Amino acid sequence: MKVVLGVLGVLGLLAVLVGSGVAAHAQDSGKKFGDAVFLKYDGTQSWPVGERSQSISDFAVPIYLGLPNKRFTVLGRVYDERTSGIGVMNRAFAEGLFSEKDRQRDCADQAKYRGGDAVVITNDERIIKTLGLSKEELSKTAPLFQHKDSAVLVIKFE
Repeated sequence: MKVVLGVLGVLGLLAVLVGSGVAAHAQDSGKKFGDAVFLKYDGTQSWPVGERSQSISDFAVPIYLGLPNKRFTVLGRVYDERTSGIGVMNRAFAEGLFSEKDRQRDCADQAKYRGGDAVVITNDERIIKTLGLSKEELSKTAPLFQHKDSAVLVIKFE
């Protein structure tokens, strides 16, 4: 009887330890949505605005295709970190198997999680230059496959 109670006690302790590990992991996993990873921006905040843009409002925050027509602050950039090794193969499969809407949702969720008001998808050379990105880096890290030449920014309106 003591052996059975001892085994049950050990199993109960293991369940608590494993359960708390899962809870801790769940908190960390909020930093990544799908394959959308966030990179904080610290630097000059003098961004050009557009005369007009289109937006998609189906997600947690709107996604602007082009520069919005009001002033904003860049909180950071959303990117896909799968740039080498098996990640490149996984990225290629993802491009063929998963919809762009899923990736848009992941970017919008990342922006919302970071306190952003919107996502901006832009290939404006002034912004790309300020961020210090090359065309090759943009192409390799673009989280949205239909916008491989664009930066995906998390913004806060002023």
